[in-house]
Amino acid sequence: GSSRSSQGAPLRARAVAFPQVCQPAASGPLPETMRSSQAILRLCGGFASALLCLAALVGVLLDVLGCVVRGDVLGSAHYLAECILLGVGGAAGVFAEIRPHPVVSENAPYLTRLGGRAVFYLFMGMYVIGRKREGFQSWADLLIGAYTLGVAGAGLFYAQRLGGLPPTLQEPALGREMHSTHQPSHDGAPTMPSVS
Repeated sequence: GSSRSSQGAPLRARAVAFPQVCQPAASGPLPETMRSSQAILRLCGGFASALLCLAALVGVLLDVLGCVVRGDVLGSAHYLAECILLGVGGAAGVFAEIRPHPVVSENAPYLTRLGGRAVFYLFMGMYVIGRKREGFQSWADLLIGAYTLGVAGAGLFYAQRLGGLPPTLQEPALGREMHSTHQPSHDGAPTMPSVS
């Protein structure tokens, strides 16, 4: 019994040390709370962008089709351009926040940085919040705009707070996603030590 327990002790010691060996080395001091707050901010930004897409869809259904029914060609062209602006901007924001894509980084490189996304949300929030003057859309635009401006304020705060860090630490999730789209997944995996 004692020999069996003495043989099991080195195995338990290896099992405890094994996860520590397999973990990749940290590239710098980034507190776990900061990583979680960045993840929450990304989710909030993705939701704000999705709300911009929703505002574009509602605009197509109410404004564009309403002008088409009334025969107002110029009004329908104006509202269609407005909805395209909201829809494309919202879709680009969703891709930039949730699943970074090379098309977004090539055509809108400012969306790959936290400060750039915050300024984008600032302008889109100011645009949406006063878009309509009356009716259901005015209340919806007020809520969407206020939420988007809140995300912009939080993004600007964190962009200023993280400004002194290297880019890989400012955008840890973005760095992982962009590397995963260009490199095979096994390149970044830690090597497993041989067990003798």
